[in-house]
Amino acid sequence: MAAGNTAMSTLYSQVCEQILDQIKCGALKVGDKFPPEADYAVQLGVSRSTLRLAFADLEASGVLKRRKRAGTVIISDMPQQRFNMATTGINELLSLGRDTEFKITATRTVRAGDITQLDGYHSETGHWLEVEGERRLDGEPKPFSANQVYVPARYAGIEPVLKTTDTSVYRAIEESFGVSVGRVSQAVNAIACPAKVAEIIGLFAGAPALQIEAQLYARDGDLMEISIATFDPQRFQVRTDVQID
Repeated sequence: MAAGNTAMSTLYSQVCEQILDQIKCGALKVGDKFPPEADYAVQLGVSRSTLRLAFADLEASGVLKRRKRAGTVIISDMPQQRFNMATTGINELLSLGRDTEFKITATRTVRAGDITQLDGYHSETGHWLEVEGERRLDGEPKPFSANQVYVPARYAGIEPVLKTTDTSVYRAIEESFGVSVGRVSQAVNAIACPAKVAEIIGLFAGAPALQIEAQLYARDGDLMEISIATFDPQRFQVRTDVQID
């Protein structure tokens, strides 16, 4: 069974490469529509299930668009770069903060009652440090996420540090206070992209977007930050791989 899955994975990857090569050389062009799956699979000498896996991969990378009853159309001549966050443990959950560039655009102090996402959370003074920022993939000018991070009063002293560096907020807390992240709780939701965020990440206002709301806790249980990040879904993917022992 395992060997068969490996073979299929290799085969659909080859089909992906073949289609990309045809686009690169001009044999296939943006706007071209593929033949029906059954016919095209025969043309390529592969099974229909293998072709579907290849189409799904190319659609996920932004090359193709599959529309029900309308067929499969080429919408881009190259795959879009995207960040893939595979979550098997806390290190992978924090990979976004380690492996992408975070640029802080503003900081200010807010009261808990002014921010809906802070309801039910405690800050010693009732005030929070709000940090706004953007994340980019290496070498790309357009951010793929817009971020709001809320830091409770016990760690708000990191604000001067944040003004001199583009490190992630949790990393600044770890380095300034000698603590480390011990727990991450997060929820992923599909939302209509707000106009302000859409302008930052290059979407239309109201377009589908992914939003991750996360709470990071230190090993002693203290809340370190609450993060609300909104992503361009074409350039960001969350994948979970859990094994039961």
